[in-house]
Amino acid sequence: MLVPEQRKAIHTLQQIIEQEEQVKLKMNWEMLAQKDRSEAVTEDYFYYNEKGDLLGYLAIYRFGKKVESICLVEPESRLRGIAKNLLNQAYSDWHQQATPFLINCPDQSTSGKGFCQAIGATHQFTEHQMVCREIPMPYTKEGVRIRPAVSKDLETIFYLDKEGFGLTLTAEDLPARTEVANGMYMIEVNGQSVGKLRLEQRNQESWIYGFVLQKEERGKGFGRAVLTDVVHREVSNGKIVWLDVVTENEQALSLYKKCGFTVEGAQAYYKYEA
Repeated sequence: MLVPEQRKAIHTLQQIIEQEEQVKLKMNWEMLAQKDRSEAVTEDYFYYNEKGDLLGYLAIYRFGKKVESICLVEPESRLRGIAKNLLNQAYSDWHQQATPFLINCPDQSTSGKGFCQAIGATHQFTEHQMVCREIPMPYTKEGVRIRPAVSKDLETIFYLDKEGFGLTLTAEDLPARTEVANGMYMIEVNGQSVGKLRLEQRNQESWIYGFVLQKEERGKGFGRAVLTDVVHREVSNGKIVWLDVVTENEQALSLYKKCGFTVEGAQAYYKYEA
């Protein structure tokens, strides 16, 4: 578990990089705040100078067998091997169970993309970052509602992730999930769970993650009804709403645009093999 001093130092480093490069880093703070983080295995890697200042940080995010990573290095401390040092440590710990091992960086980050190219990482896909700042046009669908997820929903969440995102999960992975992530909601149609999403609220922003419906329930207006409702509530409460979508997913991109989202930035993912 990251202690408050570590989270503060990471957040400060994030702000420095975002201001320097005019980019938006995808930090997944909800995952960084999990109580069991880095307990059984190392998921956080740090590089400090002799004064104790945080100059580099690498985070590991597990999604089934897929592992995503993000590496932050203080701008004036780059070209000193800090990022490669952190990556070597993380890859050594994770490459045998990671299929694949991905590095994430903002698509507009010349330093991030340059680093990925220098180490021989290959581009896999890019996600649009989409934002909604205004209340969307009303859209309702009879019988649709969302509710907070509870422990009995874990199996449904497990299979929705597997079906919707192609995560390489097996039944053996299910027992490892002992609690529902904060902000997780189930999507119901006439009392039956057919989808889910996670809502993370931070300062003046709200982020939607892992939004997915069962294949047979797509294209019926259920997703639009849910998103319109969530976005309406968040924007009404003074939030700017963000989400990510793979650039090739035209169906999802069209849905989000109907709900008032516009494209603003992108995140690139690179596959790394030492």
